[in-house]
Amino acid sequence: MVNMTFGKVRITGRLLAAGLAVVPVAVLSWACAEQAAAPAPGGERVYVANQSSASVSVIDAASGEVIRTVDVTALGFDMNSRPHHTAPDPDGEHWYVSLIGGGNVLRFNSDFELVSQAPFETPGLLSFDPAANLLYVGRSMMAVNPPQRIGAIDPADMSIEELDVFFARPHALMVDPEANRVFSASLVENSIAVVDGESGDPELAGVDGPPHTLVQFALSPDRAHLVATTQLTGKLLVFDAASPDLALVAEVDVGTQPWHPVFSHDGAHVYFGAKDDDEIVEVETAGWTVTRRLGGEGIVEPHGAAVTADGRYLFVSNRNLKGTYTPMAEVENNADVGTVVKIDLETFEVVKVIEVGTYPAGISIGPAG
Repeated sequence: MVNMTFGKVRITGRLLAAGLAVVPVAVLSWACAEQAAAPAPGGERVYVANQSSASVSVIDAASGEVIRTVDVTALGFDMNSRPHHTAPDPDGEHWYVSLIGGGNVLRFNSDFELVSQAPFETPGLLSFDPAANLLYVGRSMMAVNPPQRIGAIDPADMSIEELDVFFARPHALMVDPEANRVFSASLVENSIAVVDGESGDPELAGVDGPPHTLVQFALSPDRAHLVATTQLTGKLLVFDAASPDLALVAEVDVGTQPWHPVFSHDGAHVYFGAKDDDEIVEVETAGWTVTRRLGGEGIVEPHGAAVTADGRYLFVSNRNLKGTYTPMAEVENNADVGTVVKIDLETFEVVKVIEVGTYPAGISIGPAG
């Protein structure tokens, strides 16, 4: 374990970061298209970033209906803005989306209005820390040589403090609010940084084995285990989250290119898509073994995963860039339509296939606000 202490870089959301164009919020028009239904009072919303159609689909979790599609091109960003990941505030009053090509993290209110933004080079995954009231942001997989830093955004003014992690291409990102720390991992090194939320100082831990390409983390509800999916080795890696060096306690062979994991609320299972197997995988945590796999209609290149507050339903986004899912309405190219599947975790069956934009990627669930 190596501890390194260096300075931090601070950039405000109202300033122009080097090489990034910022669209002033004051001159933006609000953009919400394709409203299919009015959201029910209360309940939960699912936020899905459609990376290749420059939009975010907002789904009512109970009904599975798309209630709004937010088109970021109407906000001054172009079709290459590439929305990648989403995150809601704990109270649901605001939600966020990262724009890889747009070089910003956007903040919307619960009425789908853009209220502020933070410039950040090639932003990728998002993770909200409710204890510190900070939104952490990593770098996109598409970024070839981004800064070796992650960002901590203050939602109040969207100012950013950039925190050094000292390895190339930081991607995987997960907050541990109770310990005031955040985990980040490199795409090209078997390295994890545990960043102290108070000081911003990282401690670096190595991961044994061949190059894994750590995709994303999930932290167990009891905070005992941190799991990571690996693109190159097809594993779920299980770490002792309480140990100083993040000791590796299990490796599970799970399939081809496992993507974003999520724990069940009781901590008994981990769920994620095996992207190139077109399957959703369930791993039982008592023995760290694969217990069930689910394929079928609508499950094509699964990407993001999120579980409802009651723990009953799992939502998974599916890229469908292969075009093997056939949309309900005739389209010129099946790959132009991605899906989100709603899965009943009691029966482990798909109860609804929801059609969204092109290349749905990161997904999150939060209260309707």
